[in-house]
Amino acid sequence: MRKKALLLFLVLGLFSCNFFKQDTDKLLVTVYGDKLYFSDIQDLISPDLSSEDSLKLIQALCEKWAKEQLLVQKAKINLPLVLQDVQAQVESYEKSLLIYSYQKELLNQKLDTIVNDDEIESFYDNNKQNFILNDAVVRVNYIKLKKEVPYLWKVQRLFKKEDEESKLSLEDYCYQFADDYYLDDSWLSVDDILKVLPDNYTSRNLYKGKSIEFADDDYYYFLHVKKYISKGSVSPLEMVSKQIHSIIINKRKIDFLKHVEMDLYQNALSKNYVHYEKN
Repeated sequence: MRKKALLLFLVLGLFSCNFFKQDTDKLLVTVYGDKLYFSDIQDLISPDLSSEDSLKLIQALCEKWAKEQLLVQKAKINLPLVLQDVQAQVESYEKSLLIYSYQKELLNQKLDTIVNDDEIESFYDNNKQNFILNDAVVRVNYIKLKKEVPYLWKVQRLFKKEDEESKLSLEDYCYQFADDYYLDDSWLSVDDILKVLPDNYTSRNLYKGKSIEFADDDYYYFLHVKKYISKGSVSPLEMVSKQIHSIIINKRKIDFLKHVEMDLYQNALSKNYVHYEKN
């Protein structure tokens, strides 16, 4: 085997000022039969470069390409099994990418992504065993105020009321004066709410489920425990509704793609695009 590659640099005419205008598909390099044309590298050469700098860049690109081809050829000779595996991986990846892109486009165009409340509730009722709480959760209203805040009586009056007007008034007050507050009806883990309470306040206090006011040296605290659900119980629907929505959509995706795949297969069989040889 010849030790030197058949490397041919065809750079004649590159010094000509008219080279780029006259022959943009000029053959530059041949390595073991593989060819590099000027058109292959044309986009890498700025028109602002001088003729001399352009030539230097072309020569550098040619050398780089030639070295890469030589390495590839050497690898093909010395690593035939590895090369076969690489080729198989590339082919497998190409197929997977094509299938994924096609499936993604189909899903974007045709998948129904609307999930109504009845579907979510039905799924929840039939799969409660999959929504067991790892930690206790609470639904609370909580306010933390510095002792010198104005109109404290207003908080005391509004805190336990449930009408919408009172809630809005309380939220407006808290926005202006509270150091911290939580007036949402969302569920929180017991650990999260205990982090914002004084150290002497425990989960036992939350479990009792009552409204209390208490204070330390600097702050007033208002806490109303609306509901407490123990660890190991079924999670409330509100906590898992988004998760259930995602589960339903994912199941639809799987079912839809299976249906598309089967339709495609059956259609191909009916038109004899797929033919199994008989033994």
